[in-house]
Amino acid sequence: MRAIAELAAEHSWTTTDEYDVIGERPVRLGADGSRLVGEFLPLEIAAIKGISVTAATFLIRDVLNLEARHPALWRAVRAGTIPPYKACKLAQLAAHYELTQEQTLAIDTQLAGKIGRIGWQRLQRLTRGLIGQLAADKIKAAAQKARDARFVRSNTADEAVVTELWARLDTTDAQQLEATIQAIAKSLLRQGDTDTLDVRRAKALGILATPARAQAMLEGTDDQRYLPRTKVYLHITPELLGIHGAPGNTTGGDDPVTPDGGSEPIARSETLGPLVRSQLAELFGTHRITITPVIHADGEHAVDSYEIPHRIRETVTLRDICEIFPYSSRSARNLDLDHTRPYTPGTAGQTSPDNLGPLTRKTHRAKTSRRWHLRQPRSGTFWWRSPTGQRYRVGSDGTTDLHHHSPLERRITWLLDSRPPHTPPPEQPGSPG
Repeated sequence: MRAIAELAAEHSWTTTDEYDVIGERPVRLGADGSRLVGEFLPLEIAAIKGISVTAATFLIRDVLNLEARHPALWRAVRAGTIPPYKACKLAQLAAHYELTQEQTLAIDTQLAGKIGRIGWQRLQRLTRGLIGQLAADKIKAAAQKARDARFVRSNTADEAVVTELWARLDTTDAQQLEATIQAIAKSLLRQGDTDTLDVRRAKALGILATPARAQAMLEGTDDQRYLPRTKVYLHITPELLGIHGAPGNTTGGDDPVTPDGGSEPIARSETLGPLVRSQLAELFGTHRITITPVIHADGEHAVDSYEIPHRIRETVTLRDICEIFPYSSRSARNLDLDHTRPYTPGTAGQTSPDNLGPLTRKTHRAKTSRRWHLRQPRSGTFWWRSPTGQRYRVGSDGTTDLHHHSPLERRITWLLDSRPPHTPPPEQPGSPG
C-alpha cells in the first residue's frame, strides 16, 4: 500500500496542470480531498499485481482516501496496528456517504484513540454513529441513492448448470416476492416434489420466469408448455458430435472420449463455461434454443475499410474469448475491436484478424495515447509494454509476465511467435495415409 501511495504521488496532477485532451488525463479516483492521478495508473497496477483494472482502481482509491482523508487510520495501517482491509472498509464507509474531507478528518480525529483498543465491530458502529452526528443529511441522501440503484443480476456458479442471482428491491416488493416463492414451493410439495425446501424455493423462483406457469402453480396445477426462450453462443468440438477421426477421438467408436479418459466430450459455452453432453441435453430440454454456429478462425481475408465486417468480428471474438490486456477476464463479446497497428487511410488490407484484438475503452485510449505499446506478432498473440517498461505476453494460454526474462529469452520468444503457423505439406499421390 505504501508503494502504491508513492507511485500515485509520482503520477499526481494539480488542478493547474495542462494536459493533452487525446493523451492521458488527470482523474480523481478517491473522494473529496484526495490527489489527482493519471487515468492510466490503474493499468500499471493491474498488470504488475495480475488483477483486473477495476480491482486495481478500487485499491488505488482506498490508498488515496486513507492517505488524504484518514491520517490517523493511515498511520495505524503503516504501523501494523490495524489490518489494511479493515482500514479500507472504514475509508469506503466515509466515501459511501460522500463526506467532505473536513468531515472525514473530524471523524478520523475522534477515532484515533480507539484504533487498536476496541473490537472491530464496535469500531464500525462508532464510525457509523459519528457519521450520523456529523452528516445526517448525507445518510438520507444515501438511502435515496440506494433506492435509485435497485438492480437484478445473475452470474454462473462454479458448476455451469447452476446460476446465482442477486437483487436489490423495494422492501415491500421483496416481501411479496418471498410470499409468492413460498406459495409455489408449497405447491410443488403437494404435487409430490421431494426436494428440500431450499431447492423447491429455487425452483419456484425459476418458475416465476414463466408467468403463465407460475399462475398455474399458484392455482395448484402445473403446465410445462410455457418454456423460456434464449439465444446461446455455443462452441462445439468435433468430438462432441461423435465425428469419426476427429482429433481426440481415440476409440474409433460412436462414443468419443475426452483427453482425461472420460466418456463424455466437452463443449464450451461463452456464458456458462465447459459443459458435457448430458448437461447440454438438460439445458436444451428446458429452453427453446436459438443456436449461433461457430465460425472457424482460419482463412478470413483482410478488407481495406476501417469498419469491421461481422464475419471478421466473430472470428476475433471466438479466437480471443476475453480482452487481450494482461490478466483481463472481460468477455470479448461486447468489446470494441482495436487495430493493433493503427489504421492508415489508403493502405490496403489493414482490417484482418491478425491486426485486431478486443479492448475496453480505457485500455484502448492508453494504447492510442502511446502510454502502453502493443504488437501482435501473429494472429491471437499480443505483446504489451507498460509506461514503466514492464512487458507481458498475452495469448490463448493466458498472460506471461516477461519481467524476469532476459533480453535473449524475450528475443527468442518473439521470433517463435512471429513464425507463421505450421502447415503440413500436401499428401503426395501413392504415399501412405
